[in-house]
Amino acid sequence: MNNTWSRIWPSDLRTFQANANAIPMAPGEFEFLCQNCGGHRVMMVFVIENGPFQTPSRKGDKWMDLSLLNLGSGWFHGRLEVSPCPVCCNGQLDTYLAHNCGLEGQDLLVTLSGFKTYGLNAQKQPARNVVENLFSQNKDVAGFVLFHGGFGVGKSHLLKSVVNGFRAIGVLSKYATMPDLLNEIKEKFSGNNGGISAQAVIENYRKAQVLCIDEIDKVSYTSWTHETIFRLLDSRYNEREKLLTVLASNDSPANYPPELGYLASRFSGGVVMHVPGPDLRPAEGYKASQQFTHAAAIAAAQEQKELLNQEVEF
Repeated sequence: MNNTWSRIWPSDLRTFQANANAIPMAPGEFEFLCQNCGGHRVMMVFVIENGPFQTPSRKGDKWMDLSLLNLGSGWFHGRLEVSPCPVCCNGQLDTYLAHNCGLEGQDLLVTLSGFKTYGLNAQKQPARNVVENLFSQNKDVAGFVLFHGGFGVGKSHLLKSVVNGFRAIGVLSKYATMPDLLNEIKEKFSGNNGGISAQAVIENYRKAQVLCIDEIDKVSYTSWTHETIFRLLDSRYNEREKLLTVLASNDSPANYPPELGYLASRFSGGVVMHVPGPDLRPAEGYKASQQFTHAAAIAAAQEQKELLNQEVEF
């Protein structure tokens, strides 16, 4: 049971947060439909009115055995407050998915169409084909995929395209670099109930329908790092027929350090794709500079126009 209030609650149920006798009910099991309510399409709070009792005494009333939830002992009588999920029932799903996908700013606009495969980049077409095949699976997508190649060849672009593509059709998708993911878990360990909070972060990534982790070979390995990465990726590998995991690294599995050696064998059950070709970053930098120059020219022209208008008025 998730007896925290960390999910997005309807305002009429959020008012019960300060009530010690109010117990937020756990989400359903169908998180691929909506991680907020677990596919129930409603949010529920059980409000205790009296108890405890040894057994339920009146049929038709609402009863709860708190011993099953490790929140007390005995049966409690109360009422169940129910409201529609504000994420999937009130038109907020797109906002929710964008807020929880791990991308920000311009990265939310990255698409597969921006991954160029003509001219000098023709060698990248097989990598693009892999993503197109994933998209063809629609909401039932699953698998275990690795893109590897040199710096700037487009691996991150592919992963962000995957996240945005599935997010667009209502699938919970997450992007993170491995260093950032590990830092997020470490930060949770430093607070109160650190172990519980850190486990919640791991579960959040472990259960995502689509999980893209970049730079998996850019971490400093300790026993804790190794164990954490292994737990997450081993779980995702075992769920490869139900969930999609896409990873990216600079090195090929054959050149992984000993700490990542266990991954090499697991990729035999997935897709390993080398991304060759030239570095795309100089072209992207040139494009950005051209856009900036164009915008600056428009601003200068507008300023000149305003000055001319002022002179005419004078």
